[in-house]
Amino acid sequence: MLKGEVSVDEQSSPLFNMNRQKPVAECGTLLIGEPGCKLATELDPWVVDKGYKVRAVENIKDVFLTLQGEKINVLVMDVCLPEEIGCEAISIIKSMYRNLPIIVTTDENNPELESSVRQMGIFYYHVKSFGMDELILAISNAMTRSARQE
Repeated sequence: MLKGEVSVDEQSSPLFNMNRQKPVAECGTLLIGEPGCKLATELDPWVVDKGYKVRAVENIKDVFLTLQGEKINVLVMDVCLPEEIGCEAISIIKSMYRNLPIIVTTDENNPELESSVRQMGIFYYHVKSFGMDELILAISNAMTRSARQE
């Protein structure tokens, strides 16, 4: 056998096939809802590298329309996005898409807001000033969880 060739036994091995397939979490779609879509721009290099698809919207109406029209694996939503309906938007989304991991982002750390949002069953609460590393890790974990539930 030449260097780089694979035997028939190796090809039928689960490890061979697992290593050749694209990881499940890398096929997901991320919906980012925030005014101005700045976060989508900041995450773009990482998202491209991971192979995720991204949809970015700027208002809560478009979040609901996108959720209804497409398979979304993870929702990242700015806490200010829901405008008039406020945090009730999270309850509405969770009632319609119970297993959808929702990551809520905010500009400032507010313990009361964090507590009320967490009670709605979100996946992660991210304060933007803490940096992108924790958000990226949360999105990765949420994508993995979403892939397992399919």
